[in-house]
Amino acid sequence: MKNTILLLALALIINSCGGGGGSGTAPTPNDTTPQESNETTDNNQTSLDNTQENQSDNSAQESNATTPSDTNNSNETLPPIIDDNQTSTDNSTQNDTPLSPSDEPYYKYSWHIDSIVANQYNEYSAVDKEADIGVTKAWETTHGEGVKVAVIDNGFDVHHEDLKENIAVVYSVDNDNNEVGNTSQNKTLALHGNSCAGFIVAPINGKGSMGIAPSAKLIGIKLLSQEDSDTIKAFEYAQTQGAKVISCSWGTNDVSEAIEAKLKELYDAGITVLFASGNNGKSLDVAGVNDESEVEWVIGVGASGENNDVTTYSNYGKNIEIIAPGGDTEKLGLLGIDDSGEQGSTNQLGLVDNNYAFMDGTSFATPVAAGVVALMYGANPDITPSQVRSILIATATKIGTQDANYIDGFDEKRAYGKINAYMAVTQAQSLK
Repeated sequence: MKNTILLLALALIINSCGGGGGSGTAPTPNDTTPQESNETTDNNQTSLDNTQENQSDNSAQESNATTPSDTNNSNETLPPIIDDNQTSTDNSTQNDTPLSPSDEPYYKYSWHIDSIVANQYNEYSAVDKEADIGVTKAWETTHGEGVKVAVIDNGFDVHHEDLKENIAVVYSVDNDNNEVGNTSQNKTLALHGNSCAGFIVAPINGKGSMGIAPSAKLIGIKLLSQEDSDTIKAFEYAQTQGAKVISCSWGTNDVSEAIEAKLKELYDAGITVLFASGNNGKSLDVAGVNDESEVEWVIGVGASGENNDVTTYSNYGKNIEIIAPGGDTEKLGLLGIDDSGEQGSTNQLGLVDNNYAFMDGTSFATPVAAGVVALMYGANPDITPSQVRSILIATATKIGTQDANYIDGFDEKRAYGKINAYMAVTQAQSLK
């Protein structure tokens, strides 16, 4: 009961952020990056991100040409698995001097975290002062310590300065090893998962930006296969590694019964799964569409923009729960980790270095929402997926202009409203 297509130029990664994934059907990224919007696959996959994957001339397009065999020649090594009892150093420098979010060089551009600060900069003067989701107040309770979040996507840069210290483990389903990076000759190949992961776990380390749950740990799972059996394998790996949250910025619009059954198993096991709704600006409530984002056991996520309203590209429907900041290309977009890492894409806009970029799409709204869920588990590890859903719906902020029409708390295009991190964490904590 939830549908869409999304992820990246993954051209072959999993189920799109809002698309179903019948057996043999590859998922599509839910980004609307300039590059991705021009990318399609033989499986009619659709990207869900509006800016990132379309950022560079080679980035997204090359990712569509990636096949599982691309990783066979990799010399990449797996980051050490992080001991759950190990003390994190995410929030301190080598001199043990505590860092704050404002110490991050690009905090000023992170309007989804602090829109009032962003509004003070000329480049972001159009940002609505209510566009953020109350993350800074939620951080007074938790940064997501002790929570593991799995991101299933097309790959990750395990050496990225704003990702490596929060990686718990990485795994390639296709090759049954830990080679999850770009191993082709062309080092500008886009790693959609890189950007998605950063929006969740980028640490407060005095570099670049920060994630919504900067002390949570990442389980990065690379999946390019089109087979249900491999998608299920990815979910099972996330579960065995201790994930409490699974973020999927892709979809197929045709989810299979086997995948639905696995999603129900994860739900019953206490794991919250989120899927992107997709970037076509269309209703999912039409015949023939049965996206992963619409499944009953999933949190379906649409996108809001700098104007504090739903974006024009965000797919919508009666089975989508919430919207979260995903960025609007007309107003720069959401700042995150570049899908090409230090190789850089073309949308730094002269404001940030090549390790970072501005992007937009439901592919990025989804990890933002997943980060909030990680904070909820950080505040109360014992909450259930059912409680997570109820809390997100009950605490969502009703946004929209004159065309907003909330009936029984639900608006067709805005779902139950924009996610509210502070209220969601507060409610989760109150259930202890």
